[in-house]
Amino acid sequence: MEKIKNKFSTAVVSGIIFGSLCALLDLIPANNIWTFSSFSGSLGFWAISGMIILMLYDKMWRSAVGTGLYFACMNASFFIMHYIISPLFQYPRINELSSALIQAATWTIPSALCGLCAIVAFQAKKDNFLGTAALSLPLGLLLSEAVRMFLSVIINHKYLFQLIVDILGFFLLWILYSKQKKKIWLFLFSIAVGGVIILTTYIVNKNLLFY
Repeated sequence: MEKIKNKFSTAVVSGIIFGSLCALLDLIPANNIWTFSSFSGSLGFWAISGMIILMLYDKMWRSAVGTGLYFACMNASFFIMHYIISPLFQYPRINELSSALIQAATWTIPSALCGLCAIVAFQAKKDNFLGTAALSLPLGLLLSEAVRMFLSVIINHKYLFQLIVDILGFFLLWILYSKQKKKIWLFLFSIAVGGVIILTTYIVNKNLLFY
């Protein structure tokens, strides 16, 4: 039981650290090729960090709770840190503690949904067809976002940092989760998922560029 508590504590502390880091990155102007300030809005970052937290747990319900805690603490610390560093902004996003707390409370709902998604993502640990299909979801998401980021780098000269993170994240998750799986099926499924996301994005937004 003590070991489980420590894993939950790791999720909480990791959430606080990454949420605070994302808030600090928001200080950096978005008018350059790296665009560090939009890091927290990258789905790739959410997918990579969530899947890494998932590795801590050997039970599905624990992965759901731990992942939910991670994202809840990440979102809460993001808004609270924004309030703390608001004097450094010319146009602060949050300048009242009450606003920070309301935003943090509001984002507990998406955090809980991420916890539920962890139940599906947990299947990626299994060395069978279901595990291959489950792992192809975050990998496909990373591929689709990497394509959009690449286009944004080429056309708008922005989001290079997120492009690098998505590429590294793809290989990191591949190394962590793809053991014993049929690599060719995993790759094909990931391509298919990424293609569906890209097509859906284009149909909905009539544009593939990130932001």
